[in-house]
Amino acid sequence: MKKQIMMAAVLLLAGCASPQESQEAEAPDLTPEVSVVHLAESSNGHVFNMIAEKLGYLEDEGLRVEYVHVNNDTEVFEGLKAGTIDIASNSGTNLPLQYIAEGMDLTIFGGYMLTGCMPVFTRKETEWHGISDLIGSTMACEPNLYAVTGPLLDLGYDPLNQVNWYNPDDQTERINAVKNGEADYGLVGTSLNYAVNSDPDLKVLTYACDILPNYSCCRAEAMSSWLREHPNTVRALLKAWIRAMAYYESHHEETVKLVCSEINQDEEYVRAYLDNPRCDLKLDPMKSAVTRAWDYMDRLGLLDRTHHTEIEDHINIDLYKEALDACQKEYGSENPDFYEELQAAYALNNY
Repeated sequence: MKKQIMMAAVLLLAGCASPQESQEAEAPDLTPEVSVVHLAESSNGHVFNMIAEKLGYLEDEGLRVEYVHVNNDTEVFEGLKAGTIDIASNSGTNLPLQYIAEGMDLTIFGGYMLTGCMPVFTRKETEWHGISDLIGSTMACEPNLYAVTGPLLDLGYDPLNQVNWYNPDDQTERINAVKNGEADYGLVGTSLNYAVNSDPDLKVLTYACDILPNYSCCRAEAMSSWLREHPNTVRALLKAWIRAMAYYESHHEETVKLVCSEINQDEEYVRAYLDNPRCDLKLDPMKSAVTRAWDYMDRLGLLDRTHHTEIEDHINIDLYKEALDACQKEYGSENPDFYEELQAAYALNNY
């Protein structure tokens, strides 16, 4: 009888141990579903991807990124729809939100530029007292740029009707419009910061991020179906980019040299934005900033609401958090303060 009891105890203990062994055996496979990611390429490239490629971070994750050259944002979203582009990261926040509102099933899962150094500028002789000066003037800018129109709305104005908007496809035409008097003020993207600051006939009044802090310049997005089918790939890519971001923040000069080489531009051109403290590169999805942008654009009547889209259904904050946790576990000892800051920012900005 004692032997039977002892045997039962052994079997019971074995039974208690087997689930753990089973769990270990059934650990999730985090291998990327595909080894090549097609990333939309703008004229200024993607700083984190340049670093990740140069330092082997992509290779560590079993990934290779192929750039898909695009001439404009329309081609970006056409490429996403057609499947020739997997991920876009340089097309702002306003445009992805408008496409989502129109029924395109995109999901924002990360970021690139939190704020760019987008200058608001005018002619040398023009005075400036603040953004209320835009009321009744002609502004060379797209009216869906909520970083300007949102704060005007908060001040009680009707910016779409109380400002005259001049919005040519080529942003350099905005500069020319201000110089020749067709427009009173202008605003251009980060890549034209050097052109404005180096023009003797113009002066920079302020920047978009001074008007609306943390306005969410460029988000990373993909088709929702692609994201669902490739979560491991996205986590792996974000891990490589997070490590690249850590390098960028501690190796600024090396990064400037790398970017100059990669995009074949003069150092003055690159430093005009990378040396500007307003050019804030962050991978965090920044859900709070995205939903604020959606609210501004909705209140301004810039969103197609016939689809009754809920923006929360098109923001994924989990993949970034999982990638951040994994990076902190594997590489946190290399730069503990960096990873703690990212964790704190995530908690603050993704409620």
